[in-house]
Amino acid sequence: MKKHFLVAGLLAAMTAPASAQGFYIFGDIGRTKLALDSEDFKLTTSTDNFSFGAGYALNKFISFEVASRELGSFTVYEDQYQKSKVEFSTIQASVIATYPINAKFSVFGHAGIADVTGDEKYQDFEDPEHNESSSESQNKSVFGFGGTYAINEHVILRAGYNRYAKWQDVVQLTTINAGVVYTF
Repeated sequence: MKKHFLVAGLLAAMTAPASAQGFYIFGDIGRTKLALDSEDFKLTTSTDNFSFGAGYALNKFISFEVASRELGSFTVYEDQYQKSKVEFSTIQASVIATYPINAKFSVFGHAGIADVTGDEKYQDFEDPEHNESSSESQNKSVFGFGGTYAINEHVILRAGYNRYAKWQDVVQLTTINAGVVYTF
């Protein structure tokens, strides 16, 4: 089913006018929400994030982009003597489908794959020899939606929402971002 949507998108890209073709770069900032739901522990918290990336617009409807996103860090105190800190980051590639509302406003949806990395550091303040650190990467799907406003032919403001597939089946990461796109 996913292949059918990709083929339909590529066919639409080839038949649409090529006036919006070209490379672009972007950067944004926002908030990441982490929801952890395991048998032993539940936590919902948020932190700042940022990203930068580049893309290529086939036309005004279909784009491809890659991005590096720092999803933020989260600290959990198990008690007054022990804490765990996890930092999440990702490198992701997405297909963007855009629908222009008028000459200035557009809405978009995207789907892709993300290599999500979690770096964990455990500290035991009473017994420092039990301190540990580990890193794990998992390929996860990512999808989202948003909107854009074109200031001029080169500068576009963009806001969006992203949701990543669950990390280790217990951690849900979502982001809300606002940023700037520069087209060449």
